[in-house]
Amino acid sequence: MSELGFGPGLLDQFVREYVDVLGGCLLPNFSEGLDSYRAFTVLYEAKEDADKDLPLHYDNSEVTLNINIGGTWEGGQVAFYGLCTNSNGSEAPTEVVLKRGHGVLHAGLDLHKALPITSGRRHNLIMWCRSSQVRNDFCPMCFQQPVVVPTNEFSHQGFTVPPCTLGKIIGKEGNELDDLYS
Repeated sequence: MSELGFGPGLLDQFVREYVDVLGGCLLPNFSEGLDSYRAFTVLYEAKEDADKDLPLHYDNSEVTLNINIGGTWEGGQVAFYGLCTNSNGSEAPTEVVLKRGHGVLHAGLDLHKALPITSGRRHNLIMWCRSSQVRNDFCPMCFQQPVVVPTNEFSHQGFTVPPCTLGKIIGKEGNELDDLYS
């Protein structure tokens, strides 16, 4: 969404004034100042060869905002299984129905999946909001202490290289970390 010009005039302010404030109140353990984000859309359709669902996963974010922005559909609830650090996804899920215009704010480490759409289509706006302060303490993908490497401040991608990636980069010949930015 930022690549399309929605960042500076709309989403930057939205994250700063609303998502960061709500995240700080509702998810204080995951939000110590949301200072970067990645916004994108997902389309689910019931037709053949389309994305109907999304398998069990957690997000590369401290706080995720998932908003239904349109469509007419049946099925497709979002099922939550608890934090991936406390769960293996085997507990009974909590299912959330995202009506058009409604959203859910959750910790990025919440295990969740989108159940299959049975008819129609649904379009969602997803915002992975990140906190450098939180992710500089541990990598949300491998849960180890990251090596902090500044990235392009305009890419809204966060500010660390996780240890799970760093080993692959250091092993390369030449300018190891420069390979990240080429």
